[in-house]
Amino acid sequence: MDILRKELTDFYASQQLGNEKLNSAIVTQYKSKIEALSSINNACYVITDAHADICYIYTGSLFHMLGISNTLNGYSEYDSSDEDIIYNCMHPEDLVEKRMLEYDYFRYVDRMGAEEKLQYVATCRIRIRNSAGEYIYIRNTTRILNPSPHGKVWLILCSYEQTSEQEPSTDISPAIINNHTGEVQRLHLIHRRDQILSTREKEILNLVKDGKSSKQIADILSISINTVNRHRQNVLEKLSVGNSHEAITAAIAMKLL
Repeated sequence: MDILRKELTDFYASQQLGNEKLNSAIVTQYKSKIEALSSINNACYVITDAHADICYIYTGSLFHMLGISNTLNGYSEYDSSDEDIIYNCMHPEDLVEKRMLEYDYFRYVDRMGAEEKLQYVATCRIRIRNSAGEYIYIRNTTRILNPSPHGKVWLILCSYEQTSEQEPSTDISPAIINNHTGEVQRLHLIHRRDQILSTREKEILNLVKDGKSSKQIADILSISINTVNRHRQNVLEKLSVGNSHEAITAAIAMKLL
């Protein structure tokens, strides 16, 4: 589990939804509504149940066009709060910032009452790889679909829709919008992204990239081999990868090096 996914998982756990009586009929009602909305807009919608750790994905025809789905209007159910079928096609750099945006958004609305939570939406523009292997920009939003009876974050709706804005940008243009007042809060996530790996972890990973062994790195940095290996293991866990080669590839893609 990468460090940013862990932040979101920990947030869901902090809601303590297991202590509440949740009505499963509400989930069924929203699934029917979102399925119709997906078909009408030819877009993708994901309902996440933060308590059950399940997401329900309605793809519309958008993902058929992108080559992600083989059907014009599809439905999938995953035993995870993450829509990995989408994340696997997302630019790694944008995925990092999208996770940061969602975490900041959830923390922001967490202090609000149930009705006020519904007023806010997180929005961004992300790159998703199409069937030709090219990245195109997709408009993405995240909002609270239905709070729990105690006003906690329970059902979440995430949307992916086509956008005419295809000009390159330096970030995902993250913002939190109040749909009642029109207030827009622009977020700046680049600095936080740079802090995912510590200075020492980046230093060691760069030396690994240069072909240095753990012993050589220990000698260069005047630290023990055990310390080097501990840092290397921390990097693998933070980036959710299996080996140093994958860590280097992921770190470069996410612009962490």
